[in-house]
Amino acid sequence: MPDLDLDQLLAVARATAVAAGDLIREKLDQPRQTSSKGFRDLVTDADLATQRLITRRIREAFPSHGFLPEEENADLPTEGEVIWVIDPVDGTTNYSRQLPIFCVSMAAVIPVRGPVVGVIYDPLRQECFYSVQGEGAWLNGRSLQVSPITELSQAIIGLDWSHHKQMRQSVLDSLSRFAHQVQTVRAFGSAALALAWVAAGRLDAYLNYSLQPWDTAAAGLLIAEAGGQISHLDTTPLYWAEATQSVLGSNGRIHQRLLERVAGGE
Repeated sequence: MPDLDLDQLLAVARATAVAAGDLIREKLDQPRQTSSKGFRDLVTDADLATQRLITRRIREAFPSHGFLPEEENADLPTEGEVIWVIDPVDGTTNYSRQLPIFCVSMAAVIPVRGPVVGVIYDPLRQECFYSVQGEGAWLNGRSLQVSPITELSQAIIGLDWSHHKQMRQSVLDSLSRFAHQVQTVRAFGSAALALAWVAAGRLDAYLNYSLQPWDTAAAGLLIAEAGGQISHLDTTPLYWAEATQSVLGSNGRIHQRLLERVAGGE
């Protein structure tokens, strides 16, 4: 495989994410067509239109690349030297109710290396989080570092609810074991954006029992490049194509102690 130009991948990803963000921002105040993909799992016409925009632009720039998108599309190739892992609107439930926490998430993955470029774009705040493997993490041109917090008692923890009853119960059980040891807990409804906020030092950790590759591919690279840590709840590393991942992303300084609390340790 010839050497890939990661700067070109990043340039296309950033421009595409901003264009996609412009589209979902434009559609925010318009009437939504919403349908269900499953129990508590929504898709809107904006998700579908935005994914079409993203995949069209990437295919124009990189005809040989493949895709792993949130919204199924049998017309898209699934194999290539690079796989684009895409969530056109992360936080669809928020978006459908005009709650202003959602984002576009895109990662370019070399299958044998994992994510090499990640972009998360918040269209309402016009914040573009991006990273390149081995080159750091950035927000609108400013270098990112995770928070310096070392004590759970000072930590702000993010989490979100699963669609599924059993995993929701797992969140409740975990929350009962660590909520009194941390400063506070927040639920956001957009996993990719919350994990980007961990990379930016706004949150100290984020917990979720039910994430998909399009939630973690870009965000996991951001956290790693910002000096943090992301893993399964059993501490094993994430695999970029793995479905239904239980994830903790953190500044790294509180990672092990929070995992112990989540698991029920003292």
